[in-house]
Amino acid sequence: MNKQSRIIGVFVLLLIVSVGNFSRNLSQGNIRTVDFLNIWAIGAISGLLIYKVIELIKKNK
Repeated sequence: MNKQSRIIGVFVLLLIVSVGNFSRNLSQGNIRTVDFLNIWAIGAISGLLIYKVIELIKKNK
């Protein structure tokens, strides 16, 4: 397993944990600060994961 695959694996694991944490803390309509930070973290980790996958695809071409 090379370094890029490990990095992608770590991002996938972080994304799974953050989505699970967000679904556990669903509120009743109003967004608390923790919920906002959770949504932001999910977006940031997803963006990094997409970037790393595209980078890996370009590298393999």
